[in-house]
Amino acid sequence: MKTLHKPLLILNAGIILCTLLAFLAPLTDPKITWVLSFFGLFYPVFLILNLLFIGFWTFQKPGYMIFSLVTILLGWTHIEGFIGFTNPREIHSDTGIKILTNNISNAASGYDRDKEVKTEKRNKLIDFLAQYSDVDIFCFQEVGDYAYNLLKEVYKDHKFHRLQKGAVILSRHPILRQGEIDFGTRTNSCLWADIRLPHDTVRVYSIHLQSNRITNDAEEIAGHMELQEKKTWIGIRGILRKYRNHHIKRSKQAELIIEHAAQSPHPVIFAGDFNDPPQSYTYHLLSKGKLDAFKEKGSGLGTTYAGVIPFLRIDYILADKELELRQCSLIRTRFSDHYPIFAIYDLPSSKT
Repeated sequence: MKTLHKPLLILNAGIILCTLLAFLAPLTDPKITWVLSFFGLFYPVFLILNLLFIGFWTFQKPGYMIFSLVTILLGWTHIEGFIGFTNPREIHSDTGIKILTNNISNAASGYDRDKEVKTEKRNKLIDFLAQYSDVDIFCFQEVGDYAYNLLKEVYKDHKFHRLQKGAVILSRHPILRQGEIDFGTRTNSCLWADIRLPHDTVRVYSIHLQSNRITNDAEEIAGHMELQEKKTWIGIRGILRKYRNHHIKRSKQAELIIEHAAQSPHPVIFAGDFNDPPQSYTYHLLSKGKLDAFKEKGSGLGTTYAGVIPFLRIDYILADKELELRQCSLIRTRFSDHYPIFAIYDLPSSKT
């Protein structure tokens, strides 16, 4: 075992270096260099590897564990973006404002070519959505015609803001003004609405930033990975190229949103699918001056993507600090490849 200590120490040093580069990712504009964003994407993996090294060195060379331990402590705020440490509580209230965001994947889980199967799936999805009919504000993404008609059926009492694009806003309260930030695409979009609540008005953004479009490629490589094959490496290079280009697009889209929100006369809430983790420049831009609902009140792993790529937290609710957050939870359901996020905010008159 002692003969392995040196190569393992070198490997540990490499993991520590990757972790430190991940810490720099949120501060680095991908238009300058995109490479650091790739380290940020894999931060959860580096965190787990550092924990494994701490466990290994504890029983082999206790003095060596300090390197990974110090690295983890230096990046504690990054851990909070990935793991929630608050005590989960179910709060039932008639005074708070309830918000739910979800990339609904065009309600694909409620569709099938077989009519009988489709009816069964559709009814299950409707039953799930109906549980949240008392939610005040919904921010849905990837809403096509099928999903839109289904939402109209379930949430008859809500006002809808939709522009034949993926993002949609639903509200039980009056919508005073509404519009969009045009990204130049149909699928990826951003709608906004000024919503008059009983004691205040808020501006809500339903956001779906540029998709990576690498899931199918990743699944194919994961299922048929042969590192000796040229085709595998061509596929990996293709994934890296797509990720680079789309990450740069997301940062530009985030800048447009920040510019627009800066003109809002009301407190702002960003909700949706950012397609980037907390260790990203995109998240850094959008979360500046705002509170991340999961970081403040979340519990357990913050993974919001239920697809093949593990440990991804890419869906968020971010709000201005004057909006007092009471509760945040992830809804672990398989009706989409994204988990819904649910939050409750206090109204000024309900604060104690």
